[in-house]
Amino acid sequence: MSQLTTRRRLTSLVAGMLGAALVLSGCGGGAPATDAPAAAPAGDAVTIATAYGDITLDDKPERIVALSSRHVELLNLLDEQPVAWADYLTTAEEVPLYYPWLDGGLGSDPDPNLFTADYLPSAEAIAALQPDLILTTIWQTDEATYEQLSQIAPTYVGTEQGTNTSWQDDLTSLAALTRHDAAVVAEAQAEYDATFAAAAAKLPNLQGKTFYIAALGEGDQLWLTEYGAAPVMALGMTAGEGQPLTAAEAPDAPKFSLENADQLTADVVFIATEHRDPSGAFRAALEADPRVAALPAAQNGALFYLDSTQWGAVNGGSSASEEWWLDQILPALQQAR
Repeated sequence: MSQLTTRRRLTSLVAGMLGAALVLSGCGGGAPATDAPAAAPAGDAVTIATAYGDITLDDKPERIVALSSRHVELLNLLDEQPVAWADYLTTAEEVPLYYPWLDGGLGSDPDPNLFTADYLPSAEAIAALQPDLILTTIWQTDEATYEQLSQIAPTYVGTEQGTNTSWQDDLTSLAALTRHDAAVVAEAQAEYDATFAAAAAKLPNLQGKTFYIAALGEGDQLWLTEYGAAPVMALGMTAGEGQPLTAAEAPDAPKFSLENADQLTADVVFIATEHRDPSGAFRAALEADPRVAALPAAQNGALFYLDSTQWGAVNGGSSASEEWWLDQILPALQQAR
């Protein structure tokens, strides 16, 4: 398996790859954070509840190590920069390919040495940086690794178990930890909402239409997933029957093999396969199937195949990645009937 394929399995559909116990779940946008605390005075302790337990910072962190490009973008919104960052083994040359929405806006090049060849955080490399805060995700860091990293510095892994933490909730947590006013979350949300509202106004053809988001998972099946549901709903579409919107709904969401792909009957269908099928064989089989061609979405020009970068933009995405995805997909959405 190529490095690209392995990384994409980890970054674009890692929930599904972890097996049925976790299930493909989560949506990049998520619901806005609510009841955000005001910025704590400098020197006051701040405690954040995370997926693996509470973390407490007694002072504003000065040496942050970020193990996700999304955290770097969110830190940018707070006028903060990490002393080092990485997103698996991504090199500076690969950033425009994997994360085009962040190219030129990261402040520094990624340090792939922060991850091992097995795509796990390198405790030795991280400890050498003497961080006072480590930012990671549950997909990059299991509980055993979290315990190891926590011996180095307080480690934030997001707030959700079994799914992506929304960028709004991550930004709320980071604002609190870095002693910034939580109003930044509302400001970022307002800009995001305005961008998607303007796009929705250009899509009168799709208002109220049902949608499915299906990603290739284990067993050569398309799994309906809530990843990406938030930006699609922000464009005025509604969930089709069985389309999950939360992690709690994901375990019971339908799965479709090639033999029953004709059941993808929503008005608009987004399909992501490239992360699991770099050869394109599965997509080719779908495109050659006359039953797929007869789907309402296909008949109306509303069946969309997302490449790995487009899928990564909405699968655990951020405001920047989802707005980039919108620019990519909007012209095609305008042509749909």
